[in-house]
Amino acid sequence: MADATAALELLEFQADEELEQELQTNLAQLNCSLEECELEQSLSGPCGKNGAYLIINAAIDDLDAQDWADMLLKMYVGWVRNRGYRVRLVEDSPSTDRGINSATLAIDGRYAYGYLKSETGVHLLKRTSPFNITRKLQTPATVEVLPMYVQLEIPQQDLEIILPPRNLNCNKLESWVRIVHIPTGISAISNQGRTQLQNRENALALLTSKLFAIMQRQEVAEIADIECEILKTVLNQPIREYQFASDSANQGKVLDLGTGIQTTAVAEVLDGKLDSFIKAGVLLKN
Repeated sequence: MADATAALELLEFQADEELEQELQTNLAQLNCSLEECELEQSLSGPCGKNGAYLIINAAIDDLDAQDWADMLLKMYVGWVRNRGYRVRLVEDSPSTDRGINSATLAIDGRYAYGYLKSETGVHLLKRTSPFNITRKLQTPATVEVLPMYVQLEIPQQDLEIILPPRNLNCNKLESWVRIVHIPTGISAISNQGRTQLQNRENALALLTSKLFAIMQRQEVAEIADIECEILKTVLNQPIREYQFASDSANQGKVLDLGTGIQTTAVAEVLDGKLDSFIKAGVLLKN
């Protein structure tokens, strides 16, 4: 702000093209900072400042869906890195051919959950299949965003811990851990930790966040009050369409169904340039 004020004072006495350019740059940066502050003020709700788990699932067992889920994973990793947040993989289930069945990211950064929570829902890809050019597809994948670092006591007797079977004929021992909350059937898995203990801790933290988020959505105070019949309602809501160019007359577009925000810069969006969609989603929710 001080630099911009000083530049304005100098320009009152003499014209200076370089100084004017510097002033415009400083004012643009100031405007961006003010917009960011205003946006972050609206993220002050429960867990808004927390880190976030982001879970991607190919909605169907299909090569196109698995490829699409992998594209979404790369898109969000691109956005996270552009923001300067830290990210690690908690769970990864690659397809046997191409793409992924599922993946879970742990995104550590101030306001990560606040920014990303409106990304929860179905992301629909419209394109001609690269694996079969005679097929024009609408391929779904689901995204779920959960707050990290939540406090919730889960009775030990309500948990089932599943470990990989021991294979004495294999040199490399699997260390994944899956934990199931028995009353609701909700589960979480971690397979990216260096040890089984680390995977157990990661899976429990993820499961805790899943249950906490469900309680927030259903507005209940106790885990026992969760209504299992409506658990997947939020995840089944379409939130965004990504249409790839089919020919020179159709350049493709990305359309956000909730806010109406759209762009023809499909490649840029898939590279992680999501700010216009995410900011619009934040303002709509708040």
